[in-house]
Amino acid sequence: MLLRLLENKKALVCVMFVLYLISYQVQDSLILPLERLLDFEITERASMVYLPAGFILLSFYLLRWWFLPLVLIGRTLITMQMYGADWMNALMPSVCVALSYPIWLYLLNRANWDVLGDEDESHLSLTGIMVFQFLVSITNGLFSAVFLRFTQNIEITQSLQYVIHFTVGDTLGAAVVAYLFYWLLRRELNGSR
Repeated sequence: MLLRLLENKKALVCVMFVLYLISYQVQDSLILPLERLLDFEITERASMVYLPAGFILLSFYLLRWWFLPLVLIGRTLITMQMYGADWMNALMPSVCVALSYPIWLYLLNRANWDVLGDEDESHLSLTGIMVFQFLVSITNGLFSAVFLRFTQNIEITQSLQYVIHFTVGDTLGAAVVAYLFYWLLRRELNGSR
């Protein structure tokens, strides 16, 4: 079933959009409350394991430019819900996310690192994906910290904490989702033999 879904881009866009929204609901109702029990002040702004970032990475990996609806619509709606932001303040960070993935892929490909296995599937590795996601996450974390500094007057020390948690949370969330995807794909491939 997974292999047939991967071949149908329109269905895959819809499934990824729904999975992204579900992952946010799991994040909001299960993971964030558990993290708040640890009493980290910064958890109000960034999770230490942010699963929706993993679904953005997975959608970019599977769909490339077709991942834009997920980011520009889904992420914007979630930002509006999560922070109570108006649509423009929610759209700006989503645009940054939408641009950071293709820019980092382009830069890494220009450096002759086929991080997502576009040219040679043997270059695809979990380590490469995590390095890619780390670069994307730190870029998005810096942008978000600067954006929040100017729009919500967040202190500089809190901005630094936010960048660290944003980077760690998105990278670890992407690792969890990437691992689960590869595990499911391996099971599907073994079952189809």
